[in-house]
Amino acid sequence: MGLAICYDLRFPDLFRRYALEGARLMILPAAWPHPRRMHWRTLLRSRAIENQWFVAACNRVGTTEDVSFFGASAVIDPWGETLIEGGETEALLTVRIDLETVEATRQKIPIFADRRPELY
Repeated sequence: MGLAICYDLRFPDLFRRYALEGARLMILPAAWPHPRRMHWRTLLRSRAIENQWFVAACNRVGTTEDVSFFGASAVIDPWGETLIEGGETEALLTVRIDLETVEATRQKIPIFADRRPELY
């Protein structure tokens, strides 16, 4: 399991390092404000797909001073599918994940074996 926070989501190298070290699940608490909801969703899916693992992300809701937070906490699977997603209010979300899905996905599309880091 790997752990990152908020703004870290924009730095894929951190997530790749966790994946290369064997992580199968990324936990990400965050405080992403409006109007960046599309960035949030796109980056969560991207980190899940490119590392072939689960991403469990919890985003803040509510308002502080003049900043409004949109929630949209979610769990994304290794194929980039959203298994569950919250709204803009507090909620308890639960979902079952099968970590064996990570290994099956990584065998089906062996991106780690096909990497060529000596070229970049």
